[in-house]
Amino acid sequence: MANSILYSRFMDANVMLSPIQNNLVKLLKNGGPLTRKEIVNQLATPRTTVFDNLTKLQKRKVVEKFSRNSGKRGRPKVYWRLQK
Repeated sequence: MANSILYSRFMDANVMLSPIQNNLVKLLKNGGPLTRKEIVNQLATPRTTVFDNLTKLQKRKVVEKFSRNSGKRGRPKVYWRLQK
């Protein structure tokens, strides 16, 4: 079934994750903080799908976003990582 929900363990708590969310958690666990563009390229998934699922995971306090200012002009890069 395409929309089946996977059960996964995350931080000693049972958290229900969809397949794409499970892939996001695995990628951030193994790859460390990544930008949305890096995540999209590694998962070969549309950016809106990635962003929507990252937002859902952020609301559930599984992932968090933060920014790093490189000291240059323009917007700082926004990174995603697993919640500490």
